[in-house]
Amino acid sequence: MKQRLHLIILCAVLVFGACSERREYREALARAEAVMGDRPDSALLILDSLGQHEPEFGRHFRMQYLLQRTNAQNMTDVKFTSDSLAKELANHFDSHGTTNERVLAHYLLGRAYSDMGEAPRAISSFQDAVAAADTTVKDFDFYLLCCVYSQMASIYRRQLLLTDEIEARSKASHSASRANQIQWAIYCQVMSAGAYILLNKKDSAEIILKSAIEQYREHGFTQQALRYSRSLIHLYTESPQRLAEAKALMDQFEAESDLFDEHHELPPSQRQYYDYKGKYFEGINQLDSAEYYYRKIYFKGMPFVAQDPMFRGLLSVFTKRHQADSIAKYARLYGMANDSSIALKDRDVVAQMTASYNYSRYQLKAVESEKKFYQTLSLLIGLSVCFILIIIAIFFAVKRYKQIQERKRLELIKRHQEEEARIKAVLNETTEEYNRKVESLQILEETHRLANVEATKTISELRTEKDNYQTEFAKAQQTITEANTIYEQEKAKLTDEIASLSEKIESYKREQGVAVALRKKDDLEGESIIVKLRSMAEKPKDTITEDDFCLLEQTISNYYPALILDLKQNPKFSNSDRQVCIMTALKFRPGDIVNLTGLTSSKVTNAKEKINMLLFETKSASSLHQNLAKRYDI
Repeated sequence: MKQRLHLIILCAVLVFGACSERREYREALARAEAVMGDRPDSALLILDSLGQHEPEFGRHFRMQYLLQRTNAQNMTDVKFTSDSLAKELANHFDSHGTTNERVLAHYLLGRAYSDMGEAPRAISSFQDAVAAADTTVKDFDFYLLCCVYSQMASIYRRQLLLTDEIEARSKASHSASRANQIQWAIYCQVMSAGAYILLNKKDSAEIILKSAIEQYREHGFTQQALRYSRSLIHLYTESPQRLAEAKALMDQFEAESDLFDEHHELPPSQRQYYDYKGKYFEGINQLDSAEYYYRKIYFKGMPFVAQDPMFRGLLSVFTKRHQADSIAKYARLYGMANDSSIALKDRDVVAQMTASYNYSRYQLKAVESEKKFYQTLSLLIGLSVCFILIIIAIFFAVKRYKQIQERKRLELIKRHQEEEARIKAVLNETTEEYNRKVESLQILEETHRLANVEATKTISELRTEKDNYQTEFAKAQQTITEANTIYEQEKAKLTDEIASLSEKIESYKREQGVAVALRKKDDLEGESIIVKLRSMAEKPKDTITEDDFCLLEQTISNYYPALILDLKQNPKFSNSDRQVCIMTALKFRPGDIVNLTGLTSSKVTNAKEKINMLLFETKSASSLHQNLAKRYDI
């Protein structure tokens, strides 16, 4: 028992120690990731130190470590010479990684192919990185996506695929904005301006550069705004009409830029600016100043090929001065430098084209195009089948809907007829009872009158006879009083009953009016011309004919003669006005009225306003049906 307890304790200690080591390793990896963006060299040192324990890593943690180490190497400009590790990382994280890890793995594979000069494979890997991106994830790394698009754009620039470059730069700028990397977002816009210049779309380039410079200034990046204003200076010096704008930008650049040293000189990497300034002075015909600045392009140790702008500018100046010996000298130097530049460019282009053909760039495109064609064909076939099925379903649904609506309409007509018959019977019964009560009241009044006559006669006789007058008179008076009381009670009761029956009769008459109106409407809806128009309204190309309209007016006059009479008596109503009015009364939808009359929506609205004004003195189109229904009991 004690041996088992000791064994359990030993295992617990070993497990706790292993977990402690893994926690230390993860903390070290987390520290490296934390400093990767700002200090990639420090991150690489941490990862190299952590690499001593690589044999102790689990597979997934090892792949995470290698991913971050490869990323650190990339950020410290280590040139990749193989794609084996990058491919292993991409394959692993496609199945086991997070969204950011998958994007980073394919991005690093693309960087490896780019360093190896395999442009098509690099582009393919970058596109895989984009495909792996899920921008809906809460912690998605938009800055990494910006780097992917920027690398794609650089490759497109080298292969002179400028339209593709512009698209990639735009997506890179958008991703940088999502990552709150404003400076990078603006920089990507500036780089796209260069592609527009190469496409000879200088107006577009100018718009982009002005916008970028303004954004730099808005966000406080004043020096970046000054540096990239040189691209605008370059554009303006190419046009004699814009030299004044170039001068304003040059003055601002020289007054505010921090690129100049204490002697107000630019470093070798920035001396291209003197070429723009030389062009400006040459443009305003100050050839001495132009020569001075063209010569300032040169710096000690400058490659011969890089002297091409200086030789070109000096050749232009001496040509304008007609100095034959200097022209000959700088023409020869410019030709040599230009030939060398062309040779270098040709060598680069040949290398890129060789790489492209080595990996069957165009064959891949052809395969992709064929694949897309069959996918599109399959999609079209599928959509066609779905469309046919939908049409069939709609046909049967409409047919079923019409059957249901027709059955409902017939049931409604039947209910209206039954209700009308019931109300008519109740009204007849109530009227008979009312007549009986009135007859009873008349009988009561006649009886009361005769009783009074009899009592009066008795009193007269008693007065004449003088005998027992007082006694009989009192009895007669009491009889009269009792008769009057009974009469008043019976009269009040009958009067109340008659009033109640009168109210019921009025109510039943109103219900009968409604029932009659409903039957009238049912009968109207069953008229052949109305049925025909309801059917035509569903077919936009069918419009009402003159014969149909005549039949419609004649049919409506049988039901609502006052409406047709008012329309025809007013000479201001045209045929189209009368059509709109009648169809509005029949509650046709505005779209149906447009289809049936062939008028536009605005003309239909105007006609409704006109009718409403002339008939009801109301300047409105929406209230026309309500007014028609109220006046003509529609």
